[in-house]
Amino acid sequence: MLYFAYGANLNQRGFKRRCPKATPLSAAVLPGYRLEFRTYATIVADKSTSVQGALYTLTSACFHALDKYEGNEYGKVTVTVDTAAGPREAVAYIMHAGTRAPPSVAYYGDIQRGYTDWKLDTVALRRARLATLHPEKAQKVVRPAF
Repeated sequence: MLYFAYGANLNQRGFKRRCPKATPLSAAVLPGYRLEFRTYATIVADKSTSVQGALYTLTSACFHALDKYEGNEYGKVTVTVDTAAGPREAVAYIMHAGTRAPPSVAYYGDIQRGYTDWKLDTVALRRARLATLHPEKAQKVVRPAF
């Protein structure tokens, strides 16, 4: 099964500890959503933007480990992401509720490392964090092309 990561699970080293049998596949873009911080990262439906992330192939044991890691705050949804090889269906985790709040420095650093691992543009990540600090300054991010 495919998994779309957009937060701390982009960090390949950390993700390998949680899911040692996961196989990293490719960078991906989720259209129709935006990245948002509610202390932790989540995705929120927003037709005007998209979220950068990555695809992994996971075993059922990996999903079980992720269910524990994500906890009761997150639920699984099926999404369609764009990749260089075309659209792919994947599972993503979305936070059930919460209000915008900035991430801790350590958590944000984990995500930044993940963006570097996958060679993603960190502008969207910085804007999502900025939106928690200064919502009036947040801007929409244009969807990158493959």
